Amino acid sequence: MRLTRAALRGRGGRVACAGALFAVLTLPVVVRAESARRMVLVIPEAPGAVATEALARVRGELGAARFEVQTVVVANDVERRATVERALRKADARAAFGIFFGSGVAEIWVSDSVSGRTVVQTLPLSTAAPERRATVLAVKAVDLLKATLAEVWVPSPSVATPASTTPTAPAEPHDAESAAPPPAPAFPQPAPPPRVEVTARVQSAPVATGEGTPPGSEEGPARALGRRLDLAVGGGWIGAGSISTWAPLLALAAYSGHAGARLIATGFGSSAELTQSAGSVRLAYGLALAELAARQPFGSHFETTASVSAGAARLAVDGTGDAGYQGSSARVWSAVGGGGVGAAVLFSRLTITVDARVLMAATSTEVRIAGADVVQVGRPIIWIGGALGVQL
Repeated sequence: MRLTRAALRGRGGRVACAGALFAVLTLPVVVRAESARRMVLVIPEAPGAVATEALARVRGELGAARFEVQTVVVANDVERRATVERALRKADARAAFGIFFGSGVAEIWVSDSVSGRTVVQTLPLSTAAPERRATVLAVKAVDLLKATLAEVWVPSPSVATPASTTPTAPAEPHDAESAAPPPAPAFPQPAPPPRVEVTARVQSAPVATGEGTPPGSEEGPARALGRRLDLAVGGGWIGAGSISTWAPLLALAAYSGHAGARLIATGFGSSAELTQSAGSVRLAYGLALAELAARQPFGSHFETTASVSAGAARLAVDGTGDAGYQGSSARVWSAVGGGGVGAAVLFSRLTITVDARVLMAATSTEVRIAGADVVQVGRPIIWIGGALGVQL
């Protein structure tokens, strides 16, 4: 009998020790499990109507996700990050969440005890209508919490889950307890706040490409060069040796890309008259040129040109003698060549051009009255002209 009691006492002592050891080992696990479901809300004093409604929605979402929620009220002028991290350590919680307001924006702070990170998201309140600000703020706050607590977040029971069509084996009798659904919460869970989707519409600007675009209509630093045919009329000043005259001009130009060709004629009967004691002389000077030109645009409405010229000059001399003197007439032709520069301004289909050329004649001509040289014509020839053109 004594041996039996001693054996029972020894067995009972071992069972008690095992139970105490089990309690010691499982206690930290229980504590960690409780802290993993604990959330701290840091709320400033007098948060206002928008913050109050948003916090109510956030608290409802946390409750639906089976978190234990604790609330800490702090002053409005505290150092926000330090306050949120201090509340997290003091409550030994999974995360701490705070909303602060100032200067038309809301700051959402979340501090995570697992990763050791503290993040902040700034939301301008003026981007939403006044009646929608609390909803938008709550949606942003819950999205930030879900991103931080993704591994422990439990979906809200209000979200319907489609039933699986895959047949499942009937549960064994001893699994009935584990297969039972979790108990319904004691209080009805609030419906999740509606999500606000913001879409932006991007309008693309047209891009001008290809040849044949009307000059002056392109946008950008430089105009695209295509084919162009211009007909222009204008006038110019011709200085040929010691005579000068104003004369009309006619020009036809064709361009393709940077290169082009032009035909220009000036004179058309214009003349200058010199009078001496023995008589007078009327001089008419005309030019006909063919040119090779190169152009370079600058911006959308301006371009410069450079050209080399070759052609012919015609000098018409008609003399009239006074009493005792006899007048005579002559027509003199000479080959000319040279080059010049110019500029053009383009407005839709109109073109305004200004050119300057320096030419040399193959021959020069002297005009005499009563045996005295009064004019030397032909070298050098300076021609400055302007014209108004239209694109054909």
